[in-house]
Amino acid sequence: GRYTGSNLRRGAKTFLCGMLVTAVTLLVLPSERILFGILHFLGAAMMLLGLCEPLLKKIPAPVGLLLSALLYLATNSIGRGWIGLGPLRLELPRALYDAGFLFPLGLHPRIFASADYYPLLPWLFLFWAGYFLHFCMGRARMEPLRRSVCAPLGWLGRHSLGIYLLHQPVIYGVLLLLFHVFEQ
Repeated sequence: GRYTGSNLRRGAKTFLCGMLVTAVTLLVLPSERILFGILHFLGAAMMLLGLCEPLLKKIPAPVGLLLSALLYLATNSIGRGWIGLGPLRLELPRALYDAGFLFPLGLHPRIFASADYYPLLPWLFLFWAGYFLHFCMGRARMEPLRRSVCAPLGWLGRHSLGIYLLHQPVIYGVLLLLFHVFEQ
């Protein structure tokens, strides 16, 4: 169905779907578990946007876009143990990574496995860059993107979360069926 207009509600719904994916992968395919995948990230990013939007709206869009891009670049190396730009580099304490519970931030232990992994850092800043880019473009230039030019594609877009959640089990089921049919 349609998403609600609230970033907090939309984010919570998306994050809960991510947690459902985690539960299913832990139960059905533990070797392919998903601990903080794209749905977790998008849900958390939407909720953070909902919480931070009053502050973000105070930042001029071009400044916000530039700052978001710079913060993305500065945190893009967090998975390698440091943050910074060019010669300005800050090594992060290994204890932050070894804590184990900070993996949603991009601070994960050396032995960490997730079949799908999109930590908040650096990706939150890219998400916010998109938020600011929307305002840089202006509502009039964005209007053509708001209306559907193809009814079936519009329907797919309105139901994308459900389709995303169903696509892997359906593909897996079809392949399993084909394997059993052609095995004999």
